[in-house]
Amino acid sequence: MELGKVTWPTRLTALRFTLGVLVVSAVFALFIGLIDIGLSKGIAGLLAWVSERQVSPSASSQPVQVQPDDIQVETTPVQ
Repeated sequence: MELGKVTWPTRLTALRFTLGVLVVSAVFALFIGLIDIGLSKGIAGLLAWVSERQVSPSASSQPVQVQPDDIQVETTPVQ
């Protein structure tokens, strides 16, 4: 049987490897989380900065109503 040739790790070795994987996974998750928070705050700040710099219409401006009778067009023939 093939499994008889396998050298199984000791309980202590398996525990060390398991803890190592958990620690590396936690550090990686923390790193990715910090990058995510930094990018989220950076993009939110950039969007706030852009919205502040845009010219907003004045509060007193009213929409303009144009009627067809208000438009006068004169044409001249081309010679």
